[in-house]
Amino acid sequence: MTRTLSNRKPRAGLGAKTHLGNMVFLLPTAILFTIVVLIPVFQGIPYSFTSWKSIVSDNHPFNGLANYKYLLGNKYFLMSLKVTFSFTILYMTLSILFGFGLALLIQRASSFNNVSRTIFFLPFTTSVTAGAIIWSYVYTDIYGTLTGLVSPLGLPNQIVPAMALMASWRDMGYAMLIFIAALQTVPKDYYEAATVEGANAWQQFIYITIPNIVPAFTTNVTLLLAWGLRTFDLPAVVAQNMQEGQTTALYIYQSIFANNKASLGQAAAIILTVILIVLTQIVTRVLRRLEVEA
Repeated sequence: MTRTLSNRKPRAGLGAKTHLGNMVFLLPTAILFTIVVLIPVFQGIPYSFTSWKSIVSDNHPFNGLANYKYLLGNKYFLMSLKVTFSFTILYMTLSILFGFGLALLIQRASSFNNVSRTIFFLPFTTSVTAGAIIWSYVYTDIYGTLTGLVSPLGLPNQIVPAMALMASWRDMGYAMLIFIAALQTVPKDYYEAATVEGANAWQQFIYITIPNIVPAFTTNVTLLLAWGLRTFDLPAVVAQNMQEGQTTALYIYQSIFANNKASLGQAAAIILTVILIVLTQIVTRVLRRLEVEA
């Protein structure tokens, strides 16, 4: 008994040191996140209940819920929410379909597949602004020249799908890597046993592959949903002058910095933040339940 207790003490001490080391490494990131994100968010909440005009003005009289009532009845804000949701759904769907398809094709280790993974992941390392400029050229000078049609970025009914394609081109490589990592963790014994039992490739895909990689879908859907809802730089580059392509994040920016409606922009930012938190929590909980069932 004494020997058992003496063996446990060093292990417990080692575990405490490991956790302490992890906390030390996380501390700089936590401090930066607090200063850059958390503090500005909480500082902005009181301003949403005022009639603050300009960010350089010290005059911000209290007006209660007037900003929120105005936004919920404002057609431009509601349209920006519609554009944001439409863009996010298309962007998330395309990124997952392309990423999953590529992962299935190049999941096995080989020289060709390793090079292919690097090529498909490279767009994720480029800035959104640079990617938007490249795609603007593709839509205008290549797509327009080959088809004789107007660039989708110039058509109100096509600008959201055009932006979703641009965004999915950039992020599908990231989703691909997550899917590849999940596919490589599925035990080969499952497939061997299914083959012995007479299951074909489609049955193995449906009943073995998909249930075992549900956590990868959870990760990708959660990340892409959050990224899509707060999209700002892409529409700022290609759709700033077109109302049909203006997302809520761009609406917030223009309200605060261009239209001298700082308090209105703060209220819109809080509404978008609440929507983002609620949706991501709902989606994550639903997908977690599917993981358990799978």
